[in-house]
Amino acid sequence: MKLKMPIVLKFTNLFSFICLLSGLFCLHSNAQQDNVLIDQIVGVVGNKIVLHSDVEIQYEQSVAQGMPANPVVKCEILEQLMMEKLLINQAELDSLVVTDDEIETEIDNRFRYYISMLGSEEKFEEYFQKTVLEFKDEFRPEVQQILLAKKMQQDIIGDVKVTPSEVKNFFNQIPNDSLPYFNAEVEVGEIVLNPVITEEAKEAAKTKLRDLKQRIVSGQNTFEEMAGTYSEDPGSAANGGNLGLQPRGTFVKEFEATAFGLNNGELSGLVETQFGFHLIKLIERRGNNIDVQHILIKPEISNDDFELTKVKADSIRLLIVNDSIGFNEAVEEFTEDENSKSLAGALINMQTGTPYFEMNQLPPDVFFAVESLKEGEISEPTLVKAPDGSKQYKLFIVQSRTKPHKANLKDDYSRIQEFAQQEKQNKIVNSWVVDKVENTYVRINDSYQECPSMKGWGK
Repeated sequence: MKLKMPIVLKFTNLFSFICLLSGLFCLHSNAQQDNVLIDQIVGVVGNKIVLHSDVEIQYEQSVAQGMPANPVVKCEILEQLMMEKLLINQAELDSLVVTDDEIETEIDNRFRYYISMLGSEEKFEEYFQKTVLEFKDEFRPEVQQILLAKKMQQDIIGDVKVTPSEVKNFFNQIPNDSLPYFNAEVEVGEIVLNPVITEEAKEAAKTKLRDLKQRIVSGQNTFEEMAGTYSEDPGSAANGGNLGLQPRGTFVKEFEATAFGLNNGELSGLVETQFGFHLIKLIERRGNNIDVQHILIKPEISNDDFELTKVKADSIRLLIVNDSIGFNEAVEEFTEDENSKSLAGALINMQTGTPYFEMNQLPPDVFFAVESLKEGEISEPTLVKAPDGSKQYKLFIVQSRTKPHKANLKDDYSRIQEFAQQEKQNKIVNSWVVDKVENTYVRINDSYQECPSMKGWGK
């Protein structure tokens, strides 16, 4: 018996995106020149289809990550994709809904990781010659579908838990030679503090933006000229502040509420968001989509402001070091990042979906902050750059640190518990699949009919 990895519902198009990031050859349009099959349907579930390219992209990525080149892997990928389509098909039949906020949160979380791989949003956009917003637009439908599948899966498994005795029994059934070997890893938590923006800095930013608006209104300069010269949004400034045609739910609520209230060609007043102050111009509204331009001016944060934030971070650190407050309690009380707070400060490894990192998987600023820390130790205040280009102070704590070792209950109980729970959930899901396949239209391409993993999926 081997430890099985959890079911992971993957973003087909995002695999193509990762291929690009890693320089991996995926599927190129010039394949036609070599008389190679471009695409075809290899699976159908209800009214959902799986394409040959969906399988190939994930297969190439698996090989690039070190998995042996083996046709059986393609069978397993097809099974995974068929499972995803079955879940989505049933979710739609059951009228399950994914909210716009859920989609945006998922997209933002993933793009933070991808942007960190290239260093900054500016480098990301320079590399791909596409704005982050354009990429997000491409992935939004795919993200909606995968979240729908996850919601259906959660609906099936409910709140399945395993007892300590079930965890122990699960582990004891694993042959010794099948136990996985874990490299040295760390779990890291963070507390995030943003510099306090003074009223004087806000007023200076607003005054600057009012002056820019006056120059536009008077005809002295065009909106595009002012955006290109003064806007502090690097993603849109080079395009005259143009954000393109975007659906409702794309922007933060303050920005969106104003933009959707404008008439075509109208300029807004000053709009404050978490990013700074905006001047917005509506180019065109099409139903629930808007084509807008904006100029962003950020209040200037002085060295004194950063120093005060560092002092605050240091005082929080001392409270934790002196046991006056626990780290989790400090996260709840002090951290200024809602996403981080929702995870109790835990950093998540986007490559694995777990809180465990090999040291070379950590972002550089985190790596240098925790490299020499022992388990339970907390870093000095560390100034880091957020994905949007702003700077924050962070405190990092090493929640756990392991040496390379073979899996055991003492060091890896939480992981083994996850595997045991996943196996229990898999049994429930597999039973559900057998039942649904019997009552759902399913077709598999002849080239995959002999796949061992596809037995039971019908003809």
